[in-house]
This record gives sequence, structure tokens and C-alpha cells, in this order.
Amino acid sequence: METVFQDPNEQQEIEVELSPLEQLRALWKRQSGIPFLRQKRMIEDSPELLAYASSSILPGWVSPRTFALEGLVLAAVIVAFLNWYNTRDSGKLQDQIVALQADVQAETKRQHGIMDAAQAERKKILASPKAIVWKTVPRQEALLQIQSSLEDSHKSLEEFQQKSAEKQVELQARQRAEAILNSGTPLIFTLALVLAAGLVAGGARRDFPRSNVRPAGDFYLYFATTSGLWLNLVFLVFINFALSGRSYGITGFSETVGPLFWFLFWIGFYFLLVWYFAGVARAMYKAMQIRPPAGEWTLGNKLLLRIHNSFLVMFITLEAMFLSGAYLVYLFSRRFA
Repeated sequence: METVFQDPNEQQEIEVELSPLEQLRALWKRQSGIPFLRQKRMIEDSPELLAYASSSILPGWVSPRTFALEGLVLAAVIVAFLNWYNTRDSGKLQDQIVALQADVQAETKRQHGIMDAAQAERKKILASPKAIVWKTVPRQEALLQIQSSLEDSHKSLEEFQQKSAEKQVELQARQRAEAILNSGTPLIFTLALVLAAGLVAGGARRDFPRSNVRPAGDFYLYFATTSGLWLNLVFLVFINFALSGRSYGITGFSETVGPLFWFLFWIGFYFLLVWYFAGVARAMYKAMQIRPPAGEWTLGNKLLLRIHNSFLVMFITLEAMFLSGAYLVYLFSRRFA
């Protein structure tokens, strides 16, 4: 009989099943790079572990609101400022202001020419010893007519300059308000994406009363940021193109195409936005461990409808407030110009 002896120093590998919290910590330790990108990769690779992120202390892990601010809002603020800086003194209204200033210069030159001619004629009459000038007009009457012509020219020029100045103030006030509105609306779009989280969370609780959807708002911010990190920039470019493209000289062709171009443009923008919302909803179903609907593009997809409607409500509300603010800027600019 053969006897087999086992080495007591031999180590046996034992599989240990880690808890979800331990898996989250282990995966986080294996991530490298800056904290934001580490967190983005974690959210994309392991959405089912997000529920444990709030109860685990992970070095560098930030709250969902901070994550959304870093990934979405910060980029939108930078784009809005750069667009405002580049377009505040350009566009259709700027062309009108330049044309108005040219008209003022031309009219001023014309009226000064008339006055110079009248002054020259006056000097000529004063230097002449004749009592009758212009054949039948007495000397004194001719001087009075020239003086009246000079006064009329002065008055006409002052009235023209005053009206032009008032019109320029009006145009500049509109220009300031439009520059803020055109540059700020894309920012409002991104803010609506972020602030819709509260409406999404409240709606999810009503849509899924038997499921644990308390972190729905946090999940929405996580997935809206990871999925929209680059898409948000695309949306910002699209909106800036539509609102400020003329200032860059890149939308002149649309005037020849007509309304059909803009109809197709906004239809394409809307479908891209809905596709983005669908991806966010898909990830939220997985993270909350809720069975997804049979058809993703049907009315049965409650999360998609909730995200879509929450965003629209928030965007309309914020944009209405922003429009009111831009109008106040217009009134203030006119009043205190």
C-alpha cells in the first residue's frame, strides 16, 4: 500500500465570495487615473454596485450632484462664456449698428457741406459792396436767408443725430440681451438635465411603488453624466449653432434652404436627445434591479417617459425665468445707457 503524505506548508486556494460592498471597494482600488474618470469607469462597468456607493467611503468618490457639476455643468459654463465673449459684438444687430453709424457720418458730412457752402456765400456777400445780390435780392435779405439756412441745417443735423443715438441705444440694448440669451440658453439646457433629477426621483417613486427606487435621482445623475459627458458637448454645439451661428457666419446657407432645414435640424436634435434619455433609462433599470419593459420605445417604458417629461418641465421653467432675466437686462440697458 502506498502512503501519500501532504505537505502541511502547502497553501490551498479558497474561493471567497465578496459582498457587493467589498466588490465595490476592490474595483475602486484597481482603478487608476484622475478621480472623475475613475468614477466614470466604475459607473459604466458596474452599475449594479452603485446602490452601495453611498454607504461606502471611497477616496476620491464624489456625490452624484458634484459628479454632474464636474461632468456636465462646468463644460456648459465654459462654452457659454466663450460663446458670449465671441458673439457679444457681432451678428445681425451689430451690422445694423455699423450701418447706422455710417449713416450718421454720411449725413453729418452732407450737412456740414451745406453749411460750409452757406458760410462761403455769406462771406462773399459781406465782402461785396453791392446793395443788391442774387440779381433782385437785397443784401440784408440774402444774409437773413443764409442765416436761416444755416440754422435749419444745424437743427436738422441735431435731430438726425439724436434719433440715431436713440436707435443705437435700442440696438445695443437688444444686442446685449440677445448675446446673453443666445449664450445662456445652452447652459440652461444642461442645468435642466441636472436639475431634472428631483422630478425623476419623485416620479419613479410613483411609477414603481413596490420597488426600492429611493436612489433613483442619484442614479439618474450618475448615468446622465457618464452617458452625456461627450453628448452634452454635441448638444451645446447644436444649440449654439442654431442661436449664434450667424455671428460666426456659418448659418447664411440656411436662409437659402428655408424652414425645411431648421425643421429637419430640430427633429434630428430631438431624436438624438431621446436616444440619450433611453440609454440613461436602460442603465437605471439595471442599477435599480427593475425588470425593463418589453419594448424600449413604447409608452410602457416608464423611466424613459419620466426622464423625458421631467427634463421638458425643468427646461421650460428655467428658460422662462431666463427669458425674463434677459428682458430685464434689455430694459436696464435702455434706461441707463
